[in-house]
Amino acid sequence: TLLWESLGKQFVEYEQVAPFLIPEDQQRKLLEILPLFLKAWEQSAGVIILPNIQLLASEVSKLLTKEIKRNLNGKPTEEARLALEQLLQQKGEAGDGHLLLKSVYLLSQTDLRTMWNIIGSGLPAALMQCLYLFLTVPLKKTSDDRETSEDAAQTQEMLVKIMLEMYKEEQGIEELLAADKLQSLIIATSSLWDQCSHVWKVPTGRVLRAISKAQTKTSIVYLQAVDCIKIAVQNLFTLADTLPACDVCEAASIVLCFVKDSYPVSSALLTEFENSDGYQLLLKILLRCEGLQQNEGDPYLDEILDMLTCLTTCGKTELKVSGNIVHPQLPHFDFEQMQPSGMTVKNLQPFQVLQSIFQRSNDQHLCGRILTAIGTIWAWDRVNFFLLEWTLQPISQFTDIIHFKPHLVQIQFFRLVQSIVLDLSYIPHEILKKVQYLIKENIVPFCTLTALQCLLSMTQKELLFSDIFRDSGLLGLLLALLRKEAKILRKS
Repeated sequence: TLLWESLGKQFVEYEQVAPFLIPEDQQRKLLEILPLFLKAWEQSAGVIILPNIQLLASEVSKLLTKEIKRNLNGKPTEEARLALEQLLQQKGEAGDGHLLLKSVYLLSQTDLRTMWNIIGSGLPAALMQCLYLFLTVPLKKTSDDRETSEDAAQTQEMLVKIMLEMYKEEQGIEELLAADKLQSLIIATSSLWDQCSHVWKVPTGRVLRAISKAQTKTSIVYLQAVDCIKIAVQNLFTLADTLPACDVCEAASIVLCFVKDSYPVSSALLTEFENSDGYQLLLKILLRCEGLQQNEGDPYLDEILDMLTCLTTCGKTELKVSGNIVHPQLPHFDFEQMQPSGMTVKNLQPFQVLQSIFQRSNDQHLCGRILTAIGTIWAWDRVNFFLLEWTLQPISQFTDIIHFKPHLVQIQFFRLVQSIVLDLSYIPHEILKKVQYLIKENIVPFCTLTALQCLLSMTQKELLFSDIFRDSGLLGLLLALLRKEAKILRKS
């Protein structure tokens, strides 16, 4: 409390004399207060007791912004990058820049009014420029020690956390757009990812995802006006041929965030993505992920697949489809009673990407994730099974090729078929006919056995299946197979 009282008095004195001081003296006087502020904060378990905290936040943020601009002004790119690092990182005793950064960081964690003062200082655009340089201008190998040091990691974390707090506020995004810095970073992500600083890739992804979540009508209009998504997709097409699959996934997932997150506000970026062959890009990238170890492509491969799954519900009009319900059906099945929710499939293009990947890939992880995605879509709304099966016939088509897939994928697929009966209370006669044909052909014994297990589970659940499978010839087929096996046994 004594420290805060002493700080409060010093800051009141600063407020009184600051208007009459030249900028250099004003800056020096403010910097003299900050070590006491940090000490008071450390000794009070992070609780700030200062009546005019908003003014302090404003003054400190303005000075940090001014120092960043001064270090950038007129310098070549690499020189500016090095100057920023020297400004913000702690070298021995904390330098002025590090003092300012740490003070702003602590103030940014307090309350919304204080954050608005920080945003109003011009800091959102200044820090975005820092992030752009840190990402796109990696330090030379001789300086790697500095980039991976503990001080550098601390500085990076403070910088990123300030940005995350600023950019989740609408005012922070507005300030950023006014300075026209956002597009440059998104385009750099999609075009220079292979040349970017390794240690700044994940932090950049965190910041851009935070901006994406806070998108407003203004930010969407801004990104649309500069063809940001179109240019990013074109750049990613090039990267998809040269970069390792997991790296392309990482860059593509950042761009795709802006497409998905903007949709509730406006469909403009999704339309731009679709018109730029965005789905073809994702198909190309995902097929390159074949053969990756399960943890190699994560979390970015999974993130892209999750976003594709979500995009199936992004559309303005409900799908109008009519299919014939083949009887007999389970007594409690009533299609007319199914009321579509807000999570019905309205956009078939992203689903076609998922379907195409399953048809063209034999990768266990990739195919398994597609089946999980389909199960998720069905769980959102029971109507989705019918909308998809009556338009694109995914399960019906997958049955024709399931014997080519890895064993674990076969098991997962037949569980999905089983869930149509158990969870949707529907008997998919056409799919079951194909399953029976698969058993008859018996091309891959393990697959045949898994298919039989699936049908057995259905018959145990509902007696009606005994009649269905007898009428469809399954029991006769099984009897013929038994006779064939008996003949082989007798001969041996």
